[in-house]
Amino acid sequence: MAQHQTALFTVLDETEKGYDRDEVDAFMDQARGAYESGTGMPLAEFREASFMLGAGGYDPEEVDGALDRLEDAFAVAERDRYIAQHGEDAWYELLAERAAPLRGRIERPDGARFRGPAHSAALGYRRDEVDRLCRELGRYLDGENPMSVEDIRTVSFSGAHGSSGYDEAQVDAFLDRMTEIMASVG
Repeated sequence: MAQHQTALFTVLDETEKGYDRDEVDAFMDQARGAYESGTGMPLAEFREASFMLGAGGYDPEEVDGALDRLEDAFAVAERDRYIAQHGEDAWYELLAERAAPLRGRIERPDGARFRGPAHSAALGYRRDEVDRLCRELGRYLDGENPMSVEDIRTVSFSGAHGSSGYDEAQVDAFLDRMTEIMASVG
């Protein structure tokens, strides 16, 4: 695919590594087409997008920020389409249905919300830090704790081994689902 006449993002100089311009341009074209046609894209595609790194590519921070904004825009468009077809009450019922499995995990006791790392030498996320966030998310779902989707996108946890840690992949999958719900709320 040919690169756009005008760069979509800041192009780094040849001494810095950035995202492959052709790959980013192709993804952005796909997203633009899906948005303009009203067909939408699965929200996970924005979080799972990955691009090769190379000299002189697009600024990764700018591209990642754009992906977050696109995910939000697609979530709002999905919400608006659903409300137009089924009504606002039905939308909130759907969100509650989507949040139910997450709420079930949140309501588990501290130290037991996720499985531990695959083996004692594997690195995971510190249980106490993840548990603290889960308690905050429970209050968010109850309408008692204002949080933004950006709070979840930017959260980081310290590493921990063995019984002090939770499996990173399982926690990340949970946070991805929570991000989708929070972005859908708008």
